Amino acid sequence: MHRALLISTVIALFLAGAVSPVFADIPDDCDLDTNTLLGIRQMLTAEDNGDFSYWTPEELACACITLYYADPVDDDFNERVAAGAVVLLGMTEDPRAVPVLIDAIDTHPAQALYNLGNFPTVESLTALTENIRNEDDEARENAAEGLRRMPVPNPDDVSEEWVEALETAIGEVSDWIPEEPEPWFREYFEEAYDNLTALHESATQAVSGVE
Repeated sequence: MHRALLISTVIALFLAGAVSPVFADIPDDCDLDTNTLLGIRQMLTAEDNGDFSYWTPEELACACITLYYADPVDDDFNERVAAGAVVLLGMTEDPRAVPVLIDAIDTHPAQALYNLGNFPTVESLTALTENIRNEDDEARENAAEGLRRMPVPNPDDVSEEWVEALETAIGEVSDWIPEEPEPWFREYFEEAYDNLTALHESATQAVSGVE
């Protein structure tokens, strides 16, 4: 299905929505048929978010992106669908998830920040670093969780920009640890500092090896 047909399908499905879909944020290569989109949305309405093994990671990623941006706020189960889409998107390992998760910090900060920790990219790391002083406790906790869980990137993705982003994150976390008011969160940030330091050591060795 061409993107234009996908957009037409979403318009037809969500015609009653009060908010206009932001189609510009849906990737051009997201080609889903109506049954796939509806099936994944239906599964997202389940309280336990159901079984998504029927679909490929690419189908899940495209559906979650489409539903996050296009599902109308007054539709049945919209909040459950949107929150579930953010969480599921973070589990797809699809790089197209990163900008969507960054957008979702404004609407679903806890889910978005936690799942950004699955993507070792400059953009994810920067977004997490910018939220370590978030006044919202749940958002701040999940920023720490994302930083302490962030994995080692693929060697081909290690760059000087990644090293610089790590150095910025390490400095910000180090400065924040003594200021963190919640002892439990402080422990998370200490573990995040250790993880970031290990990532930095690995990255600098990789960059030096390339050079």
